[in-house]
Amino acid sequence: MSMKNVLDEELKLISVSRVEVLRFEKIAKDFIASLKAKGVSAFVGGSLAKNTLIKKEKQDVDIFVVFDFGEDILKLEKVLKMVKLPGELRKVHGSRDYFQIDCGDVVLEVIPVVKNNDPELAENVTDVSLGHVKFVVGELKKNPKLADEIRLAKAFCFANRVYGAEGYVRGFSGYALEVFVIYYGSFIKFFKGIGKRRVVDPLKCFRNEREVLSEINASKLQSPIVLVDPTYKYRNVTAGLGVESFERFLKVAKEFLKSPSLDFFELKEVDVDEMKNFARKKKARFVEVELRTDRQEGDIAGTKMKKLLDFFARELERNGQKVLRKEFDYSGLGQRAVGYIIVLEKLEVEVRGPSVGLEDCVKVFRGVHRDAFKKGKFWFVRRKISVEGIFDLVKKIEREMGAEAKLLRGVNH
Repeated sequence: MSMKNVLDEELKLISVSRVEVLRFEKIAKDFIASLKAKGVSAFVGGSLAKNTLIKKEKQDVDIFVVFDFGEDILKLEKVLKMVKLPGELRKVHGSRDYFQIDCGDVVLEVIPVVKNNDPELAENVTDVSLGHVKFVVGELKKNPKLADEIRLAKAFCFANRVYGAEGYVRGFSGYALEVFVIYYGSFIKFFKGIGKRRVVDPLKCFRNEREVLSEINASKLQSPIVLVDPTYKYRNVTAGLGVESFERFLKVAKEFLKSPSLDFFELKEVDVDEMKNFARKKKARFVEVELRTDRQEGDIAGTKMKKLLDFFARELERNGQKVLRKEFDYSGLGQRAVGYIIVLEKLEVEVRGPSVGLEDCVKVFRGVHRDAFKKGKFWFVRRKISVEGIFDLVKKIEREMGAEAKLLRGVNH
């Protein structure tokens, strides 16, 4: 299929019908009316407000509940318990607690925000969302065709597990994709342009890249690409984007541009058989790890489990093993995930000791390690090691990390 045919076909598959949009809007408006009756102001945000919804089994509709002051947010939970809700209420903990109302195939995400005219004074990152909606809606009014381009970008990134700002994904947020597509002008131009520059400044808020990197808080510049927020120039929209997710995106985007196919828009399970075959070809070990946590399902649970898997992978590398591939499989629901690691295992490693010139240290080192040997300018000792041994070390601190791990499989090559 040609690129045009693939994109046209995908749009048919992911576009939400006008009838469905109207139904979602009615659910949201009825709920907002019930809040208004209690003296609380709210409005629809997110993809529904921006007209960039993509078809999903369970739609999430953002409802921003606006307060004048931060302390007033505490009223929200009381109000929600007073009004007739269209579904089951659930409190979600985060940098600021919010609520979900499960209405079957629609989940209302009830997000408290504090009204502010200056993004710099925002008490929480969610407070700047008001400006994000206004910016995107304004740009789509100028060029309505961009809505479809944004849908394609979201569908592609979701299918390839690089969509979402959650800590266990560290992918592109919906707003980041919207800004990128608006800036580049289309889904394809975004794919072709991304990765060529370290900094993207859509409104040219700064004179050059150097000024961007000197003006934005250094802690927010650790991402592989910096996207200056059009609504507040001192914010990096992609601050939460991880190197792992970005590199995955660049790889699949390049493959898609070379051979466009609808397959790239299909969410696939981790191909365990393919990983096993890869491990055999590389004469490596395929390791499967079950991860569990007692933390709140979703971002918190996923992030805790992913951090534990990443720690295990880093410990493998630190102990002389070479990690060839790593996958983390979590649906976003529940408190269980599975991790997969392919590792070139060394059963013996050389551990470096003191420099040959440090005679006192060498004497102590050789006294402890009778089998120590000199190599170049340092003394070394050989140490027996294994994946299981390293995993046992990780187990000792799992409780501190808020998750626990269990080796399910460690197939030898």
